[in-house]
Amino acid sequence: MKICIMGLGNIGLPVAEHISKAFKQTCGYDISQEAVNNAEKIGLVASTKLVYADIYVIAVNTWYRNGYSDMSAIEDCVKRISELNPNALVCFESTLTKGTARTLSRKYNLSNIAVCPHRWWKEEEDKHGVVQLRVLGTLNNESQIKALEFYKSLNIPIHLVKSIEIAELSKLVENTYYYLRIAYAEELKILCDKNNLDFDELRVAVNTKWNVDMAEARDGIGGECLPKDIQFLINAHPQTPLLHGAINTDANYRRKNKTQTISDVSEDERVEELNNN
Repeated sequence: MKICIMGLGNIGLPVAEHISKAFKQTCGYDISQEAVNNAEKIGLVASTKLVYADIYVIAVNTWYRNGYSDMSAIEDCVKRISELNPNALVCFESTLTKGTARTLSRKYNLSNIAVCPHRWWKEEEDKHGVVQLRVLGTLNNESQIKALEFYKSLNIPIHLVKSIEIAELSKLVENTYYYLRIAYAEELKILCDKNNLDFDELRVAVNTKWNVDMAEARDGIGGECLPKDIQFLINAHPQTPLLHGAINTDANYRRKNKTQTISDVSEDERVEELNNN
């Protein structure tokens, strides 16, 4: 079995390192020579030229740009795979908008498709690394058999769902849920500040209840995933006032941190800030 990991960034590199322990014929691919060099430094075989493989694991970036979801890197990977081995098992571990995997499989005539979004977190890689429970959805029964065998060989536990769309959506919902939790904490922090109350003391108090786990309110909701993934979900389901409200809450909170006054920031301004970043 030849395995190729496409994308050797924050996610793809630890994925490639883990897979190489189980499969001797493992190689990494990236369009960036720097990323290839970084992979070679830790003993991985890597190249800027895609090679034939039996299984391709896609771990490239996706973006939210100019008000739209950008799956261009994903499509580029799928196109290249179709030219080399259209019968390969293609495992998407990148964050996808709902319907991306099925649409691209039809467009490029790929029959073995699996969606298994990563849950890797760099802050606690020892607890939340490559090997942790993951959601898996597949295109068909043949894809399911191959994907389950592959992830079992990697000692990655799997929660199987009936469709690839559920697997795609699960990633967006997970990160959006966390976004909402932080936005709620930010709203309460604003409320506490207006009334000269200690938010941290309030948070500790309410978290003593068994079914409450209030998030911290830090410097606004940043990072690569949360601001992007909530927009992916909104694009799929625009009539979601709760999600729009969370974005506006974060915008207000960010503005407050900068000026020490509470100012209204429109969602359009918040999205513009996201695009610029």
